[in-house]
Amino acid sequence: MMAMNVKRLNDGVERVWLDRAGEPIKLDRAYAASAKAVAERTMEAGLLDAATKDIEGARRWFALRVGARGEIAIRDGLVDARVDAVVPVKEVSVSRRTSARKVVHKPVLSGLVFVNLVPSIRAFAGLLRVRDVYALIGGGDQPHPIGDREMNGFMDLAQAGAFDERNTPTGLKVGSQVQINVGAYAEFKGVIEGYAKGRAARVRTWLFGREFTVDVKLAHLEESD
Repeated sequence: MMAMNVKRLNDGVERVWLDRAGEPIKLDRAYAASAKAVAERTMEAGLLDAATKDIEGARRWFALRVGARGEIAIRDGLVDARVDAVVPVKEVSVSRRTSARKVVHKPVLSGLVFVNLVPSIRAFAGLLRVRDVYALIGGGDQPHPIGDREMNGFMDLAQAGAFDERNTPTGLKVGSQVQINVGAYAEFKGVIEGYAKGRAARVRTWLFGREFTVDVKLAHLEESD
């Protein structure tokens, strides 16, 4: 961008800014664009503010589908905007080329941020206007609320380290009797039949007298008598 001086009729000097194509930049358009941007930010802030409302007994948990590896940043941005948002994390041991293994924190469920709010169209619209938030988890156009008991249990497990991969038990072999501690099959007992991808085992268990096999992360198993 460069500037040039042009003569006014009263011999005053006015500075005119040119764009890269050499065309004069019309400030009235710049002012209009700026006003529009301010109006949009004000509207977005107003919509997002609806997600901070608190009515006793009316709050519900919902899950946001967000960009990969952006969960923590989005959570922090929502918290700064006074929205109750959480990302349960797990400890993961990763290898490094130049030093010993390092423990890092990663979301237990990749691509999800959980928010606790009073459901409303304005609140949902505000959340969906946040950068890198793609959708509210649900069926069709209806976001699916998560029960308090289910969500609190999930967060308690994460806080207790139940999902930490560095706590993967050792000594579990094919044929070992195990108990599942997390998930839909929690407290089920079974037998390890083999290993699956992602540090998981294939466990044979029983439900209503019928035998079936499920893949379970090693961190979610413990040896059973």
